[in-house]
Amino acid sequence: MKIDGGCHCGKVRFEVDGSVDEVVECNCSICTRKGYLHWIVPRSRFRLVAGESVLTTYRFGSGVAQHHFCSHCGVASFYVPRSHPDGIDVNAR
Repeated sequence: MKIDGGCHCGKVRFEVDGSVDEVVECNCSICTRKGYLHWIVPRSRFRLVAGESVLTTYRFGSGVAQHHFCSHCGVASFYVPRSHPDGIDVNAR
């Protein structure tokens, strides 16, 4: 199954091969503020279809996690998590 997603304004678009089998809710400060529901997928199942040029990346703490968000609407649709740096963490919300 192919799942399409993206940001609010539509400039960032992506596809994920698979189904949402498990999501995790984190209570850290950034995930709570973003309302993030974590769905971690292998990088090979994730394709950024549009918007690479409008993505902005925020890093904090160890700097390993790459929190991507749309520079136009501010929505954080996915990021590279510190816990799984070879995967992509898609916001299931």
